[in-house]
Amino acid sequence: MNEIEQEITCYVKALGQGKLSIERLEEEIGALNANKQLLQDELHTIEQKINDATARDYDAEILQRTLQDFRTSFTGLNPTEQSEALQCVLKNVVVHPQKLALEVFELEEFLPGSQNRKEWLPGLDSN
Repeated sequence: MNEIEQEITCYVKALGQGKLSIERLEEEIGALNANKQLLQDELHTIEQKINDATARDYDAEILQRTLQDFRTSFTGLNPTEQSEALQCVLKNVVVHPQKLALEVFELEEFLPGSQNRKEWLPGLDSN
């Protein structure tokens, strides 16, 4: 995009020196501006893909840390507390012949931008 801006400047200078007609300048600048718009659109698309990938990586990292913390806390609970903890986390469980499909409640920790998770479940502090 900087190259396009420099090229436009060169055309304007050429016009000022009488080396270029106004019609030709308008043609060239129009083509350069169209190219610049395409590049800006492409840049926006690439930036969006980068942001999406970063968000996915961040979400995966939070999930991994949270599950690790949950595993540590969960093993310290007695069977009744373990059952209650699972009921607080699991919204739905579907049993298929070869797999389980688990649907969990949406927790604030998994919402975009959440970086202040203090504990896995309220009232179940493993410390």
